[in-house]
Amino acid sequence: MQSDVQPLPGYAVNSAADRPGLLPRWARVAAAAALGLALAAGGRGVATASQFDSLFPSPANLPPSAAVEPLATPMEYRSENGQLSVTLEARADPVMLGRFKVEGATYNGVYGGPVLRLKPGDVLHLRLVNHLAQATNIHFHGLAVSPQGHGDNAMHMVGPGETWDYEIAIPKTHAPGVYWFHTHAHSFAERQLMGGLSGTLIIDGFQDEVPATRSLKERLFALKEFSPDRKGNINQVPKPNNFVIKTINGQLMPRIDIRPGETQLWRFSDQTANTYFRLALDGHAFTVVGRDSRPVVHPETVREVMIGPSQRMDVLVTAGAAGAYKLVAERTFTGPIGDQFASQNMALMVSRPDPSQPPPAPLAPLTVKAGVEIPIPGDHIDAQRLVSFSEDPVTGLFFINHATFDHERVDVKVPLGNIEEWTIRNASAELHVFHIHQVGFQVLSVSGKPVPFDGLQDTVNVPIHGEVKIRLAFTDPTIIGRFMFHCHILEHEDKGMMAQIEVYDPKVGPMPDGPMDMTGMEHAHMGGAESQSSTATSNGNTAHASHD
Repeated sequence: MQSDVQPLPGYAVNSAADRPGLLPRWARVAAAAALGLALAAGGRGVATASQFDSLFPSPANLPPSAAVEPLATPMEYRSENGQLSVTLEARADPVMLGRFKVEGATYNGVYGGPVLRLKPGDVLHLRLVNHLAQATNIHFHGLAVSPQGHGDNAMHMVGPGETWDYEIAIPKTHAPGVYWFHTHAHSFAERQLMGGLSGTLIIDGFQDEVPATRSLKERLFALKEFSPDRKGNINQVPKPNNFVIKTINGQLMPRIDIRPGETQLWRFSDQTANTYFRLALDGHAFTVVGRDSRPVVHPETVREVMIGPSQRMDVLVTAGAAGAYKLVAERTFTGPIGDQFASQNMALMVSRPDPSQPPPAPLAPLTVKAGVEIPIPGDHIDAQRLVSFSEDPVTGLFFINHATFDHERVDVKVPLGNIEEWTIRNASAELHVFHIHQVGFQVLSVSGKPVPFDGLQDTVNVPIHGEVKIRLAFTDPTIIGRFMFHCHILEHEDKGMMAQIEVYDPKVGPMPDGPMDMTGMEHAHMGGAESQSSTATSNGNTAHASHD
């Protein structure tokens, strides 16, 4: 085991072995199309899959013997009497990721991020205090709430030393599930998020919609990344194959305790800037019951799951015989001009009996409460639109419909009440993750192949040189205002792959053209020459992140 983060050589790998057939049905077509093209691009003079991890092992890849500390329970703030008032202080903080000391940027000093737990109908009062040397803000990912004023206004920037009060009214009819919140500071969102500026947001009620999960132990898994450069500072551009420290709740290789025969509800949220997690659990399968905060209509048992940046997934795990089983993030590859991430042991599940407890009850039949997930009606489509993702490898810019993001330009104007079908096209040689704020959508097809309805989602992988057709309902008056859609690989977003949409009341009309509130964008980026002091060196001892 290396005692320091070593400078990594530059390398490129254009071949990958994958097992898309083991992914859930909703991901197979996209994964096969994207990874198949990536495979086809491989060939002469490249490393094989088995060579990659042996030639470029991750210093963060720990053996099972390192799984001493139990999986941390994140710091949680819970609503009472319909209200949750919380203050989050964003500041640059040295944190320990295992034995690696890094200079992150955290909320309240917790790299793994706090948890905000609410109920439908609650109001979140969140005060953001910015102690950073650059502007920041917060986006409440996946929530169908107002994007205006002090709501989920991802364009309002909070400058250094400033305070901003968010007021997020959760509708009584809001879908329960796992959401998350994170910095959305355009042009340096990648670096701030990688530093740690994110947390989990739970709206209670998912277990009522999937009754078999009500009695199960819930475990939250906030998946994060930190990529040190050759000198140990946070990478300006973690691409294409840089070393990444992957953590769960800010921990390296925690221990997950379970009893033989016990089923637990594991709730994954990929809170990374750029990293895909292809997760497998030795000797076990996952039963996928939720995706992007919502139940899936047809739960499916699979050997591995793929979770991309910003995506969430709820799975059931039933422990086998007493023993220890590794949870592994297998090597991932996002395309010939994309990213390559080495495999890493993420946690160790330890199955052992507890004589003081009665035997675990068998899992009840998996059903979804009637009426929870309903397809968006397609009998009348008000508009069809094309969203084309492309990039220029020479300039490093990323485009939507051949344009980079401009906060003074509204790219799409939609009257409230529209039901639309969008085609999201990927004209590049790497994966992209489409996300739109404020609304969920239904995936209709992937590269021309119909996708059976399996629930709504707010993110979707767009295959290499392929396309995804989705249906969106802009029918909720709560979402009137301006917000964004973009690639949720934040390197791509920061470099231009974002656009602005306005949903307006047709009786009033759209807002006057003009710039959004981007106050604070002139401030220094995190880790700039004047502020960069991050290190990722070992102190020679094992240290674990505290979530107390």
